[in-house]
Amino acid sequence: MKLQPPVNTPYQQLKHSKFGKIVRENKVLTGVAGGAGTVVLAGASAQSPVFAKIAQYGVVPAAGMGLATVSALAAHDAVVNDLPERPFKGTAKLAAGVAGTLGGLQVVGMSLDIPVLDRALSAPLGKLADNGGALLGAAVAGGGLAAGKFAVQRFQAAAQGESKARNLTLGVASAVTSAAATLGGAELIGRNFQIPVMEKALTGTIEALSTGSVGAVTAGTLLAGGGAQLANEAVQNFRKGGNDFVTLAEGMGAVTAGLGGVQLAGHGLGLKATEGLLTDHGGLMLATALTGGGASALRTSIQDIQKSGIRPLNSLGLTAAAGLIPGGLAVGAESIGLKTGLLGDVALTGVGLGLGLTSYAVGRSAVDSARSGDLMNAAGKGLASVTLAAGGLGAVGYGTPIPGLEQAGRKVLQNTVEPFWDHVVVPSAQFLFNNPLAGGACLALGVGGYLAARYHRSQQD
Repeated sequence: MKLQPPVNTPYQQLKHSKFGKIVRENKVLTGVAGGAGTVVLAGASAQSPVFAKIAQYGVVPAAGMGLATVSALAAHDAVVNDLPERPFKGTAKLAAGVAGTLGGLQVVGMSLDIPVLDRALSAPLGKLADNGGALLGAAVAGGGLAAGKFAVQRFQAAAQGESKARNLTLGVASAVTSAAATLGGAELIGRNFQIPVMEKALTGTIEALSTGSVGAVTAGTLLAGGGAQLANEAVQNFRKGGNDFVTLAEGMGAVTAGLGGVQLAGHGLGLKATEGLLTDHGGLMLATALTGGGASALRTSIQDIQKSGIRPLNSLGLTAAAGLIPGGLAVGAESIGLKTGLLGDVALTGVGLGLGLTSYAVGRSAVDSARSGDLMNAAGKGLASVTLAAGGLGAVGYGTPIPGLEQAGRKVLQNTVEPFWDHVVVPSAQFLFNNPLAGGACLALGVGGYLAARYHRSQQD
């Protein structure tokens, strides 16, 4: 799929401005300067009550508004430029943008003691943590909508005379599947918020249909068949590189319809083994979401590697896939009472190997930065590469019986990252905090000198 050129949103304009270019080309320097500036600000506030007031009512709120503004622009850009063609990247960018916007507003609210605004981020995060079932229900209901759309397409094709019998059968099965998945999603939401009637939207319907054995078997068979067809559509959509959200929604809808159909038909046949197959195993929907998300990340990452080679972002995508796919399978296995130790080990090993690959990609980028004279980015990337390598060794050590890997990871950290932290980061932070005036001057001179040197080198090249 060929991506369209991005729409020139305010975020794109900022990204490609002179300031945006400086930030993009000096990510490590930007992070170091931001952290060091925060320490200088804290030190000055601790030593001067007057400056503390200036910081509280001026500097900090301004920084918070800046963060909120840039984050809001990023969220808008995600909706305009990323979600239509790269849904998972767009969702991650949108989530980060919304979180940054709310976080910036909370900084303003806490500094100026503004009610409600002082919990702009923490309150929604608390709600999300408490209502995971509702989010899962919304995703399952999305699968129902996807099945409904497919049913309409089949009925339209049948009306035009295209394989009339086949399309009518698929349309009916998909329509039943759509109803089941939508009701299943509604029930998960109802259970989450304890809403009467809604909390038995699907199970109540199944119980009502189960009063007659012939009707239960017929409806269950039709429902399971529709689930199988929707699963086939999800596979086809995945293979042709279709919208990942649609694929995931179709997969979750297929699981809901398939399990619900088997449970319903089994009840009609008097089979004890199928009792509660859907209603008692909501974890299977979560498993579908995790596994489907991992499969999408795997496909996207492999495609990017084939196009651009191994890079930090696509290797992180492989790392996520290596954890999500076996992790989702483990959630599904646990929900039906199977042991998941092996799958957990596979997930840990996969994540460890992925971190190792990411370490290689970041390390290679560090070498490239050093060769171009960008020593700050080279140092930051080198440190990140070592940290990722240590994490990868530890994860593989936990997930496999190979002796010594976990200890090797710790040794790497003890001989690289920890000395850097103890002998460079901590003393530097203490100097900046205890001497904010001199520290601020050194920081400004250092950042300015580094940028000037890079600019001079670029002009020579």
